[in-house]
Amino acid sequence: MIAVIGAGASGLVAAIIAARAGAKVSVYEKNSKVGRKILATGNGRCNITNEDIKTSNFHGQNPSFVNHSLNHFNTLTCKKFFEELGIVMIEGQKGRLYPKSAQSSSVVDVLVYECERLGVEINLDSEVTSIAQSEGGFSLHVKEKNLHVRKVLIATGGLAMPTLGSCESGYVFAKKLGHTIVNPYASLVQLVCSEDVKSISGVKCEGDVEVLVDGKVCANAYGDILFTNYGVSGSAILDVSRVASQALQRKADVKLKLDLASEYTKEQLKNILERRKKSAFEKSVSFWLEGFINSKLANFITKSLHVRFAKELNNKDLSKIVFGLKNFILSVEDTKGFKSAEVTAGGVRVEEINPTTLESNLIQNLYFSGEVLDIDGDCGGYNLHWAWASGYMAGKSLAK
Repeated sequence: MIAVIGAGASGLVAAIIAARAGAKVSVYEKNSKVGRKILATGNGRCNITNEDIKTSNFHGQNPSFVNHSLNHFNTLTCKKFFEELGIVMIEGQKGRLYPKSAQSSSVVDVLVYECERLGVEINLDSEVTSIAQSEGGFSLHVKEKNLHVRKVLIATGGLAMPTLGSCESGYVFAKKLGHTIVNPYASLVQLVCSEDVKSISGVKCEGDVEVLVDGKVCANAYGDILFTNYGVSGSAILDVSRVASQALQRKADVKLKLDLASEYTKEQLKNILERRKKSAFEKSVSFWLEGFINSKLANFITKSLHVRFAKELNNKDLSKIVFGLKNFILSVEDTKGFKSAEVTAGGVRVEEINPTTLESNLIQNLYFSGEVLDIDGDCGGYNLHWAWASGYMAGKSLAK
């Protein structure tokens, strides 16, 4: 008997692959539904994978750990796996692949159907509270009962999105069984800033983002930037949030440098403003900028200028506006935490896991897959792909 702990993306795929090879598999899920995080991905559309999957899209203390899994379960393998289950994929922005139905539930439904077709036993409301080695395998404590199984896959996920059932159980099991845990922290998460940006809450624009850690640029991204009551969100912010979150853990000074007019050089932007000034008439400075940038942002950028009318702006004033748009600095004091994070960075130390089988190097017949490991991906389908790929490799190994 093989026990899979966790009916998420990784656990379900592992159960399917192992069952296809003839193994008897039971899945134990503490929630009343399977795949709750799958249902939430891609804003309910399920960003299954990405057309461009490579090692550099993954992070952790040893990102090369993903290589074997990605070589055996690449984008084409992933497409074929889901097409055989009935999912037709369509491509969105930046290579993101979604089910044509645009429903995450479609993905969960076909995975559950395949498990049932293969005779996989899915036990809901069945929290595993402890795992211990026993003669010939492991003893699991579930619903006040002790179950004996030969092999165990821990696919419990991380700490992100606790409202969907995430918890630390996988780390607890791993640690008690002798494994090392790389301290988990939030990734793909919104950032809380010291500055008061409430007046521009709701303003959304595209631009470049740089993360400065102790004054040094450590990450950059281009995409959506959304100002909020607490700080910033948006795709570009999520892309760099891992570096910011990690730096905050070690009490480093973290700042964001936003370029809100990245399509222009400073010289080009200043020339545009000078040309606009010719038709400023009696417009206030903020109204003069309206139509070129968001009105809330215009008010925020120009509030320090001691000029009422745009026609009164001098060269120094124009330079200040240019600087404000292209060097918008925010001090990051925190993240929105696991409650808002899309993924967990950190986890079970991968040097203690066989990268070709996902089996523990410390305990025979103990396996790990998915987010519980110290591997996390970029935004864009990479984290789900890692869940599928690691589950696929673990499932093949479990059945041997």
